[in-house]
Amino acid sequence: MNDNKTEYQTKSRYKRPLLVNMVCVGFMVSSYLFGAYSYQNFMIPDAMVWFLKTYFNHVDPPITGTYDSFNRLIAIAGKKDVACPQQTKDTAVLLVIGQSNAANHAEKKLNTRYPQHVINYHNGHCYVAQSPLLGATGEQGEFITAVADQLMDRHLYQDVVIVSSAIGGSSITRWQVDGDLNQMLLETLSQIKDYQITHILWHQGETDFGLSLNETVYAKSFNSLRNSLRDVGVTAPFFIAQATKCGDNPYWTQVNPVTTAQRKLADQPNTVLVANTDALLTAKDRRRDLCHLSETGQSKIAAAYAEAIEKDQPLRAPKK
Repeated sequence: MNDNKTEYQTKSRYKRPLLVNMVCVGFMVSSYLFGAYSYQNFMIPDAMVWFLKTYFNHVDPPITGTYDSFNRLIAIAGKKDVACPQQTKDTAVLLVIGQSNAANHAEKKLNTRYPQHVINYHNGHCYVAQSPLLGATGEQGEFITAVADQLMDRHLYQDVVIVSSAIGGSSITRWQVDGDLNQMLLETLSQIKDYQITHILWHQGETDFGLSLNETVYAKSFNSLRNSLRDVGVTAPFFIAQATKCGDNPYWTQVNPVTTAQRKLADQPNTVLVANTDALLTAKDRRRDLCHLSETGQSKIAAAYAEAIEKDQPLRAPKK
């Protein structure tokens, strides 16, 4: 009896290392094959790891503002309160949503040239529009103030009110119905008592290219977002950009599922494709991470949005 037990234990000592070695070899082989396949087909983890490294490869000054649970800037020193203008047919109210390039992550901080007429509306209060805009992530520059100034320069409106709610790094799936950012957006809109949104500015897609989101899912999520806004009475047109490029990404291609979805969405009623910003922006138009906007990039995108808004509607305010 004892001899049999000893013999079994002896055999087990030889079997276990062999089994462990076989499992380890199998794991290494499968890991190598999956890594090679993911590299060829832009799957997680390779593509997403590269995107995350690029996205966070820039240095901003220390955070000085106050943020909410969605990481939106809700207070920062230097903001100037002004009286909220009454909305008329000559007032544009811009709802700005999307990810970091629609938020406060650009190079140059801007101040409106129309301090009594270009306003950042947040939580029931009005402030002179200046970077960073309250309601979005980040504390750096943005291009929306420049859009508003150009609308004033073109004599399209007498007042422009900015409602900024873009969230850095956000996937479109978070903006669809039941997504956390959709709920945030609807709550934000429910608190706006004095204004009706006239334009929706959407700039997003870099994260979803990094996530390998397919065309069908992107379009479904966007239409879900659109329908949720229509359900609460927001009938404003969408102004969207073709945007997926972030950094010198070895996996990125000009034509991909996200850009295909964005182009097709522009064929829907009340939707305007502003520009192919992937092609519009050069390396000099982005910060050192080759993802977020430099000063020239801010100017280019602002001009594209202002021009699209002007072409989409007749002049409303008299020429000065």
